[in-house]
Amino acid sequence: MKSEAGQKTTSQQPQTLMISGGTILPMTGGLTDPVDAIGIAGGKVVVTGDSNTVSTYMTQNYPGYQTKQLTGTQTLLPGLIEPHVHIVPTAIMTDWIDVSPFNGQDLLSTYNLTTVGTTINNNLPRITGYVILGRGLDPSLMPFVQVNGVNELQTIDNSVLDNINSKKSMMLLSASMHTLYLNTKALNYVYNNSSAVRAIYASASDYIQATQGQLQEEAEMTPALTVIKAQITAMSTNVYSYLTSLFQLANSRGVTFMYDAALSANFEGLLSKYLKINQALVRIGGALLCSDQNDANGLGNYTPPAEYQPVYYGHVKLVSDGSNQGLTGYQSTAYLCDPPDNTGIFNFPQVGIPPSTIPPDYETLITTVVADKGWPLMVHANGDLAVTFAIEAYQNALSNYNGPVLRNRIEHCSLITIDQLATMQQMGVSPSFLIGHVGYWGYAFSQVIFGQKAQMLDLCNSALAAGLRITLHSDNEVSPLGPLRMMEQSITRIMEEDTTNNEVLNVAECLTPEQALVAVTYDAAWQCYADQWVGSLNPGYYADFVILGKDPLTLTSQSTYMQMRNIQVLETWLGGVQVYTA
Repeated sequence: MKSEAGQKTTSQQPQTLMISGGTILPMTGGLTDPVDAIGIAGGKVVVTGDSNTVSTYMTQNYPGYQTKQLTGTQTLLPGLIEPHVHIVPTAIMTDWIDVSPFNGQDLLSTYNLTTVGTTINNNLPRITGYVILGRGLDPSLMPFVQVNGVNELQTIDNSVLDNINSKKSMMLLSASMHTLYLNTKALNYVYNNSSAVRAIYASASDYIQATQGQLQEEAEMTPALTVIKAQITAMSTNVYSYLTSLFQLANSRGVTFMYDAALSANFEGLLSKYLKINQALVRIGGALLCSDQNDANGLGNYTPPAEYQPVYYGHVKLVSDGSNQGLTGYQSTAYLCDPPDNTGIFNFPQVGIPPSTIPPDYETLITTVVADKGWPLMVHANGDLAVTFAIEAYQNALSNYNGPVLRNRIEHCSLITIDQLATMQQMGVSPSFLIGHVGYWGYAFSQVIFGQKAQMLDLCNSALAAGLRITLHSDNEVSPLGPLRMMEQSITRIMEEDTTNNEVLNVAECLTPEQALVAVTYDAAWQCYADQWVGSLNPGYYADFVILGKDPLTLTSQSTYMQMRNIQVLETWLGGVQVYTA
C-alpha cells in the first residue's frame, strides 16, 4: 500500500535482492569506486562486487533471491545523512503559518514584507483568543533597505508587524530560530500573562520600548512562548502524523538517517514512542541538550553506541551564541549593519570580564562534559569570537582528558581561520557546516552583514586540506532538508540571492563532487557515531540506500548550479525495505 506521495504506509519484510546495472557506489572506505552489483538480505548488505561474484554468493546463500536491474544513468548510493536537524520542533511547528523565504529547496523569487503580510492575513485562524503563530521569518533574505545611502537589512519590530496585523496577537519565529518577533498586541499579552517578564519590567510600555518586539535567544523567547504553551500543545495534537510527513519528505530527498542536534528527555521520549507504533522511515540519533552546569553535573558516564538503537545519544549539545544572519552570532567586531555596535549575544555571563575573554562558567561546563564525564560534545558556535571561545574551551578540557578519543564537533563553525582549522585537527575536533550560509545567505553576508569577513564562511576545502573530516547540514527547520542541495552549494558556492551574477563566494573553498558526497555519507556517519551501521554499503551494514536518476558525481562544478538538488530521487530503502518511490 502506498500514499499519494509514494510513501510505503504498511510495515514490510526486508527483501532478499541482488541489484546490478546503472552505477553503484557503495562508498566503502569513503571511496567513490563503483561496483557491478550488490546483494542484500535480512535488512543488511551481504555482498558487493562484480556481477558473477555477487550472483554466485546470493545463489549459494540465498537461493530464490530476487533481482533488480538499474538502467541508464540510474545510480545507487548509501542513504544520505542529515547530521544536524531539529526533528520534534520542526514537526510541532507544522501548523504554524509558513512565512519562510523558501519554496522547496529554492529561494522565493519575491520575498518581502508585503508577501509575508499577505501570507499571514490569508491564513488567519478564526478562533477567539488565538495568537497568530508563524515560522521561518527571515529579514536577511528580504530586499536591502537604503538608510542614509547605505544598504541595511529590513528591520522587523513591533511597529512593522502592527502594519501587517494589529488586531490579533502575533508571534513570528525567525528562520534561525534564535529570534521571536512580536507585534504590540502580543507584547501586551505576554506582559500581562508572564510573571517572569513583569519581574524585569515595571510596565508593558517599558517591555515594549526595551524589546521593540524583537525577543532574542532563549532567555527572552521562553517567557513569551510559555504564555501560549496551551495553544502550542493544542496545535501539536497530531504530532505523530507531522513526524511521518517530515520523515516522508526526508525520504523523498534521499535521507535515511537524521541526527537531532538538541534532544531533550521529552523529545527523545516522544520519538521513541512514535517508533514503537510506526514504521521507521529513517534512523535517528542525536545529542542531549545541556543548558547549564546542573545539566552537565547530572550526566552519567558516556558509553559509545555499540549497535544501533532508535534515538540513541551520541553527543551532548551546548549552544554558545546565536545566528549570524539573525545578527546574534557572537563576533569579535561589530556587524557592519544596524543596530550600531552590535557584536551579537553569548549565552554565558561575562560580568566583570572583557568581551574577548572566555567566560569561566562556559569553560567549566565544557570541561565537566568532556574531561569529567567523558562525553563527546557538539558546540553551537556561529560568530568568529564564539568559534574562538569553543576552540579555547576544547583545548583546556582536552588537556585534562585521558580517555578514549572523542568525536567532538563545532556546529556551524561559520567564521573560522586556517590556523584555527589546524588547531582543531590537532585536537580531533571536527566541523559541521551549515552550508546554506554560503548558498542562501552568502550575498547578504558579503553585501551588508560582514563585507570582506564573509570570505571566512564555511572553509570547507581548507578544512579538508588541514586533515579534518567535515560534514554538511541543513539545521532544518533553519534551511530545507536536502543533502543533494547541500552538496551542490558546497561545490559551487554560488550566492543564490544574487540572481543576476551567480557570484561565487570564495572559489578556493569549493569542494569536488566526490568530497561533497563523502561529507553527506561516509564522514557524516562517522561524525554521528553511526559508522558501524550506515554511511557506506559494506557487507554487514544496513541496507539503507537511495537510487537516483543521475549520478551526482557526473556533474562538474560548472554545470551543478540548481541541477544537483533537482536530481530525481527514484527510490529510498531502509533496512532492505523500500520506504519511498517516486
